[in-house]
Amino acid sequence: MTQSTRIGFLPSGRVRPLLFDAFPGLARDLAFTPLAHLPTPIEPMTAIPSLGSRVWMKRDDLCSPLYGGNKVRRYELVLADIRARGKTRIVTAGGLASTQAMATALYGRELGFSVRIVLFDQPITAFAKHAMLVDADAGAELMWGGGYVSTVLRTWRTLRAETHENALILPGAANPLANLGYVDAMLELAQQVEAGVCPRPDRIVLPTGSSGTLAALALGAAHLGWDTVIHGVRITTAFAANRLTIGGIVRATDRFLHARDPERWKRQSHRVKYVLDGSALGPGYGHPTDESIAGIEEVRTLTGEPGEVTYSGKAIAALHRIVRAHPNENVLLWNTLSTPRPTPGPDARSKVPLSLQWVLDAPEVA
Repeated sequence: MTQSTRIGFLPSGRVRPLLFDAFPGLARDLAFTPLAHLPTPIEPMTAIPSLGSRVWMKRDDLCSPLYGGNKVRRYELVLADIRARGKTRIVTAGGLASTQAMATALYGRELGFSVRIVLFDQPITAFAKHAMLVDADAGAELMWGGGYVSTVLRTWRTLRAETHENALILPGAANPLANLGYVDAMLELAQQVEAGVCPRPDRIVLPTGSSGTLAALALGAAHLGWDTVIHGVRITTAFAANRLTIGGIVRATDRFLHARDPERWKRQSHRVKYVLDGSALGPGYGHPTDESIAGIEEVRTLTGEPGEVTYSGKAIAALHRIVRAHPNENVLLWNTLSTPRPTPGPDARSKVPLSLQWVLDAPEVA
């Protein structure tokens, strides 16, 4: 495996996460590849007057000029671990519009991995078509999975072939190792609060599906001794994201940290504070709602690039209700959708397999 020569996207001067300084046991055990340009800025959301003056946005959409969003912090640890284990191919799965799949294709290419992605069905949007073209143009081998069950089976068969080469990244990349990226992000936020960039948030709002980011932010807030509530806007069914599933992620990540530095990381899973909000979900994962479509343009107002209906549009829709329900709280929206949007090359369509060409020709729901 060779690393891409196009490495201008890598940050300069950053060699380790804050977490390694706070918990040296992690540095002894874990591999790390810096990918994110940190700290990401925090901005008031005054461009949307109806939100008032106590709402800020954490711009993780700007954490890399290659592709931002909430997978970059995760992949600093995950991709370094895959390389350390000598694997050369990444296998993952996601919806047609999956930002995690897009991040895997792009960062996998730049770090010299081959990538196979099994895509499952979801409502077809302009964003989904763009994502598929980016995936293909980045050199990822795309496979059609269909429904959830058939996608699981196809992914498993793909993983079992040539097992000495393959490394699995689960949808959402929500395992304990990946989640450390957002415990680290809370240490970054604490430094920004201390510096007066924004007040300590009473509530942090973000869209949540596989819920690793939510779990990690909640653990980080507990470690800091903050009373901040992590407010997860659910973008999938309650069967997939609920207090039982998220509790398991919290405990697994908590145990992972404690096992590697028990002197400095005290178990925090009993102290986490989070709520799940399904008010913006609508008919289901990836289905547009009137509110989420309106949210697309509000994201454009805030970042210069449009949102999409699966995550960012629904997070903004719920944010309005949250601010109205908690008018005296300081609220921070954690923006997890990349603002840098790779432009597929003119021959990108020819790289999409025949089994998925129909997606590019299908009518768009949003």
